Amino acid sequence: MPFSHATEYSKLTDEQQMLIGIFVSEWATAEFFLGVTLGRLLLAPEYLSRTYTDSLGAAQVQDAIRQAVGIHKERYSGKLITTDVLDEILALNSRIEKLRSLRNKFAHFCWMRSSDDEMFGTNFSGAAPGDKRHKRSFAALKIADIRQQHKELFDAVECLQTITGAIPEVSEDAAIAAFKAQRDGP
Repeated sequence: MPFSHATEYSKLTDEQQMLIGIFVSEWATAEFFLGVTLGRLLLAPEYLSRTYTDSLGAAQVQDAIRQAVGIHKERYSGKLITTDVLDEILALNSRIEKLRSLRNKFAHFCWMRSSDDEMFGTNFSGAAPGDKRHKRSFAALKIADIRQQHKELFDAVECLQTITGAIPEVSEDAAIAAFKAQRDGP
């Protein structure tokens, strides 16, 4: 069975296919840690918070992170998480948000080889020429650019892992005990 429906001349090279796979795979790790970060910002045990974050798309998780950071800054004024850590989370969230566009293109465009060093993708938009949807409906990417964006994503995930570790984890056992004590009284 052939790998894809592409013609022999438009078929991506092994390196181009590998780079798409590496980027998308790293994106999955970024999404996981964004969800963990959101759960910790919401002061929820990790397993329980996944019931919420698993049903959200990456853009929604990132928006919820921005909102949660805003609440921490305004309502708790650094009492739970320092303002420096909250600022780092916002900056990191913004870095990752810029890379989401490439992930979306890889997932939603049809890709073909322009040359061994460049690939072209399109979503075959029905938008009229000049429309903003039309301008976003195609992309040409050089191998070096994909490698650079993967490096940026990899570095961002490294930072995200570190920053997530700086946010206290809510223990499931402690949350259950606190809930029971509140429910059952002294």
